[in-house]
Amino acid sequence: MTSASSVSREPQSTLIEALLRQASDTVGTRRADLLCQAIVQGTAIARSLALRYDGRGVEREELFQVAYVGLVKAVQGYRPGPETDFRSYALPTIRGELKRHFRDNAWTVRPPRRIQNLQASINAVEGELAARLHRWPTEQELADRIGVPVRDVRDAQRAFGCFHTISLDAPVSSGSTTSLGSLVADQENTFELVNQLETLRPAVENLAARDKLILRRRMIDHWSQAEIAAEIGVSQMQVSRLLRRIMSDLRSALAA
Repeated sequence: MTSASSVSREPQSTLIEALLRQASDTVGTRRADLLCQAIVQGTAIARSLALRYDGRGVEREELFQVAYVGLVKAVQGYRPGPETDFRSYALPTIRGELKRHFRDNAWTVRPPRRIQNLQASINAVEGELAARLHRWPTEQELADRIGVPVRDVRDAQRAFGCFHTISLDAPVSSGSTTSLGSLVADQENTFELVNQLETLRPAVENLAARDKLILRRRMIDHWSQAEIAAEIGVSQMQVSRLLRRIMSDLRSALAA
């Protein structure tokens, strides 16, 4: 797993850090120039984060603009210190800006007001927690910080799918002939569903530990492939290939 401290030592992040440390000891036009340089250097970080939200109902260029706003806020709000690094501060700041944009402007199906308010509370504290913990907070940590049961946090996070709806006729994956609708349980055939679940259980239990982690992060925790890749120390493309192989193995187990 890549730690926040090791990530912060990447050349680009090191340059931004140096610029901001210079700016903290400078005033006037020189300070403004250093901050502008830091923003320019940080655009790649902002674009990378914005792309994680691509395909969810908001145009890519709009996502970039929102991420840039978060980047500017991060540059202006960051205070260099002995135990701090810019990337650990900027990532949750930019991510929070993106999530706020989805919350306020991108609903396709609007959930109950309670869920909307809870998402606002989560957005308000998760950046702060991430900067303090040097990692993304868990559901339990978010629940403790906000003062709500962890199940409420899960409900709010599941509602993220309301931003962009997908047709039931859409394929499960690229090149697949299986539609999403075919995977929806038939209430009139519960015995078949139970049989499939019982068949799938040992197949999941027999997966390697890393495969189980990848499956959990993707299907239960709803992590992006990029976030999974960062945790297990591989590329996003490798995670994509691993997921396809895992799903293929599970489908074979069901077919058998």
